[in-house]
Amino acid sequence: MPTSDPLLEVAGLSIRIAAGQGNLVDDVGFAVGRGETLCIVGESGCGKSLTGLSLMGLLPTPPAQVAGGSVRFEGRELLGLSQAALGDLRGDRMAMIFQEPMTALNPAFTIGDQIAEGVERHRATGRRAARNRALEMLEKVGIPAAASRLDAYPHQLSGGMRQRAMIAMALANDPQLLIADEPTTALDVTIQAQVLDLIRDLQRDTGTALILITHDLGVVAEVADRVAVMYAGRIVEEGPVGAIFDDPQHPYTIGLIGSLPGLESGRGARLVTIPGMVPAPEAMPQGCRFADRCPFAIPRCAEAPALRALAPGHRVACHRAPLEDNVAAEEAA
Repeated sequence: MPTSDPLLEVAGLSIRIAAGQGNLVDDVGFAVGRGETLCIVGESGCGKSLTGLSLMGLLPTPPAQVAGGSVRFEGRELLGLSQAALGDLRGDRMAMIFQEPMTALNPAFTIGDQIAEGVERHRATGRRAARNRALEMLEKVGIPAAASRLDAYPHQLSGGMRQRAMIAMALANDPQLLIADEPTTALDVTIQAQVLDLIRDLQRDTGTALILITHDLGVVAEVADRVAVMYAGRIVEEGPVGAIFDDPQHPYTIGLIGSLPGLESGRGARLVTIPGMVPAPEAMPQGCRFADRCPFAIPRCAEAPALRALAPGHRVACHRAPLEDNVAAEEAA
């Protein structure tokens, strides 16, 4: 865990979509310290975005519902708060950058109006001051000719500029926590790098804590302080970014990192893949959810492994961890 006084504490968070199905997010817990960057990584459908939406109180309910757990922000329990109370936090102390700005931005209002609205909502300020703040934020996120873009509509901006406008809106009130859900997925590589640099620069200037939700391990290696690896709705490994990349302990984490193309791979070399499929929500196994795809599975994997500490700040949910020591011992025997 990052600090004795974390900004955000999540414990036992579970989310389901329909009665009778397994939890799509199951017993998830982590903490984020002030100014820290936590990356939540995993393949599509593992529950990353559901987790992020639940922290903001934005789960579509119904059909989704929080089945249990606790989310404490600045010591205050968020689960069970009224929508009015959550509305006071969203866009102020907490903010979110969504994956696709074209669907997150309102097509009927100008960019300037949408940023200024959040400033007026959370800061006792007039329209002129809010519009000035909107212009300041557009300039800060590097939108060219920012003054002329204030009255532009979302469809009049490029994908990169829309994403920058989303960042400007999220950071306009200097939030303490920023959740970014795949903020660079729809952008080309050059714009991706610019957006990531922008988020890191603004985070460094404001001291904002960042939860970055992504499936891109290259991005994780570049920006993370700590990493939480999710598989089929559960966190299977969590630790400092150096430990996750240099000494991964869960077979799924090892598989993810092993699937990255390396400099040593020759032309025509095949990438390593993880065989099998993620279990369906209605058929989640009772034990380790990765067992049927795991090359190290043993009979005990029929029991769900607890997320336990291997080293300070490094936790893993695997019966055989530390993996290298246990496999070597079995081979010697």
